[in-house]
Amino acid sequence: MKQTENQTLKVDYKPLHYSIEISNLSLKSFRGSVDISLKKVRESNVVSLHSKDLTISRVVAIVKGNSQVQLKGKSYDAVTEILILEFESLLPDCTLHIEYEGLVQNNMSGFYYSSYKDPITSEVKYMYSTQFEATSARWAFPCFDEPELKAIFDVSVVAQQNLAVLSNMPEKSAERIGDDEIVHRFHTTPRMSTYLVAWAVGEFDYIESESAKAFYPTLDNYSTVDGSSSTYGKLPIRLYTAKGKAHMGKFAIDVAAKVVDYFSELFEIPYPLPKLDLLCVEQYSHNAMENFSLITFRPSALLLDDKGSIGHCTAMQKIAYVVSHEIAHQWFGNLVTMKWWDELWLNEGFATWIGYHSVTKFFPEWDVPSMVMADSHEVALELDSLKESHPVKVSVRDAKDIDQVFDTISYLKGCSVLEMLSGYLGQEQLLNGVALYMKRNKFSNASMEDLFSAIGEASGKDIMNRMKNWILETGYPVLNISFRNGKFVLRQERYLSIGKAPSDEDACTWWIPLALTVGNKGSPLELNSKDMELELNCDELVFFNTNAYGFYRVNYQDEKVLQNICENLSALSSRSKIALVSDINATGSFDQLDKVLSHLIGNLDSSDYYVCKLVLSTLQNLRSLIYQEATDDVNERLTQYTLGLIETHIKPALESLFGDQDKNDSDPKAFLRIQFYQLILMTAGELGHPTVVKISTEHFNEGKVTPVTRSLILGTILSQPNTSVELYQKIVQELQTATLSHKEAILTALGKIRNHDILDQALELIYLTVDPMDVQYGTLSLGKNPYIHLKLWIYFSTNYDMIHERLSMNTVLLDKNIRFSFTDLVGPEFAESFSSFFKHKNQDGFDRGVRQTLERIHRNTRFVELNLPIIHKIFSL
Repeated sequence: MKQTENQTLKVDYKPLHYSIEISNLSLKSFRGSVDISLKKVRESNVVSLHSKDLTISRVVAIVKGNSQVQLKGKSYDAVTEILILEFESLLPDCTLHIEYEGLVQNNMSGFYYSSYKDPITSEVKYMYSTQFEATSARWAFPCFDEPELKAIFDVSVVAQQNLAVLSNMPEKSAERIGDDEIVHRFHTTPRMSTYLVAWAVGEFDYIESESAKAFYPTLDNYSTVDGSSSTYGKLPIRLYTAKGKAHMGKFAIDVAAKVVDYFSELFEIPYPLPKLDLLCVEQYSHNAMENFSLITFRPSALLLDDKGSIGHCTAMQKIAYVVSHEIAHQWFGNLVTMKWWDELWLNEGFATWIGYHSVTKFFPEWDVPSMVMADSHEVALELDSLKESHPVKVSVRDAKDIDQVFDTISYLKGCSVLEMLSGYLGQEQLLNGVALYMKRNKFSNASMEDLFSAIGEASGKDIMNRMKNWILETGYPVLNISFRNGKFVLRQERYLSIGKAPSDEDACTWWIPLALTVGNKGSPLELNSKDMELELNCDELVFFNTNAYGFYRVNYQDEKVLQNICENLSALSSRSKIALVSDINATGSFDQLDKVLSHLIGNLDSSDYYVCKLVLSTLQNLRSLIYQEATDDVNERLTQYTLGLIETHIKPALESLFGDQDKNDSDPKAFLRIQFYQLILMTAGELGHPTVVKISTEHFNEGKVTPVTRSLILGTILSQPNTSVELYQKIVQELQTATLSHKEAILTALGKIRNHDILDQALELIYLTVDPMDVQYGTLSLGKNPYIHLKLWIYFSTNYDMIHERLSMNTVLLDKNIRFSFTDLVGPEFAESFSSFFKHKNQDGFDRGVRQTLERIHRNTRFVELNLPIIHKIFSL
């Protein structure tokens, strides 16, 4: 069977209906059978479908009249994971019956088990669940494992009588077989892709809720064609966990109930299945997975340590967003699915954008627009400034490459270009177009052209021509702003963080919504060419990309224009301030950044949390990059410079977080204020501010650590150069009982260790001891810790075989942790060592991450070469 360029199946028979039965379940293996109803496209005696790690024991084709066509032979291509079945005669429409045995995985992919400790008895227990996206359904049953080949599914699972079983649809029957087993049969699903099929088996507790609205389908004559039913009612919602943990899901299930109603009305299509389950999976490589009606989550993306006060600010934000994102997928991805993985952004970009949109609605006190700017938009700009980035619509040829496109570009740049379109059209017009797109393509597959056609029809504008380069081309522009001969001169060119783009890489002309502010008035101008001139008054505020909805950078090349902006910072929104700092850091030099910060910092308060977060992150990154090359005096002066910027906030922060203030959860301003003060004290503590270090140490020693102060206390005491072995061991001991945000706080703090006497112990713990899914919390901190970069690289390269063995069980984990660990390395020696090391390693599944990390090392080196003399000059005055 030949394949297309993308290694997709050349389908002679299309699947219509799968009946899957799973039985004989153990920690190592299971038995399965599947009946696949096939519709003939072209008559053949060969059927090709996907399979991996399955031992096929019987295959037969059943045709009209219940007669059988026997199998003549079979072959398997291990590279493409395609099973080729050749039959004795040509096949009409038929049912393919396959019996097989499969492996229960332990790598957080396919059909796999998770181990965990019972929270009451400490007994080690196991649960089973599925993670089929992108191409792992084939590990659990032979199938046509491509998103465009949708079908309906019947699932049956045989399990011990003490275990609960869940799947995409409600249970239809539970029949006892033998002494201690039950076969659980589930209702037929609507049409969906194989990667959305799911089941789970375990000892589960649950809490339940329901929607406020009553327009959802029920099982009363439920139609698998269009999700309709004879009667409608409220949607039952359940949240499942291992026993003893369900009460921690109260916040998440409350969010889910609100969000599903909101999206149903927003998209003008009610959620199309008769139930919604959220399942906490104990071991998980991602945050969550949007399986139709059985959404799975890692614990920290679903559960709160306690009932959920403002002391859990970051955890609450993560849960609210992830739950919203995954429920959004029930429409974007599940109901309407991309045709192939090259347009993954239609799933992930939309779910990211609309997920943030719903969190904005239900939690306005969180300043979500600024959060999106700092945590999403800016992250996408950074990655897309690399030559080793890729277009939003990215070529994906085979299965091992697909996981690599589940990245910042598909999620966050996809989100950002939709946000740009929303800023240009207005949110209502965009959503009208989206609703039209959903109605036209529900229970089917769609493309970029379908989306932009619907939005264009709803808005009356040519959206395709405006947006196509943002989707099809790598990178984005920088808008250079100069003032000559009484006119503002605008010129766009591709922005690369490694340096000016050569002419052959700067051929693209992007449509740019200028979002111009002049004085106190806005202007909706657009740029559709490389150059433009504007007659504007340079004596008043002139600011481009107001509110930063445009996915581009602005380079203010005229000092007077920049000075006017600095003098009018109070007129700018938080998003605009974030964009200003980020753009100057990316396009200017440190003396320009210093000028902006000197005007900005003195006027910041807790309502500017995300502005302050970006400023301090920028300075932390600067300190990380120059630390090895700068003199001790300059490093100390940069430390004192940073402390000087936040000094006025330290006392009120200490009074607030360590005193009796901010105990009132009903104060809408308390949420951002707590985060602001946590940020101030974490920064001060890690830089060795004596008062913060003293108070943090006292509270730790006296057992007065709270959820509000945990991260800053642990980060402060572990980041001091004289951290003792005894203190380290005491904190590590807490890992034995720590859960959720407590565990993440410890691992994050361990990555901040400076004392080389205990560093090897910490590195071994992070890379080789903790659960593979939690390694990322440590490596994210290690990579930002300039005091240990050389030792970190030596440890990693020396112990690579052991690290690879642990993390390559799931290449997503290996890719992520390589990026996190080494993004801030600096110097030609590191670049050469890194390049030479990986040159001789098998990089299947993470090669793009290695190339991007190497480019970042080169970029960092160039940045230091250009800016270190300026920094020395400023801090030597």
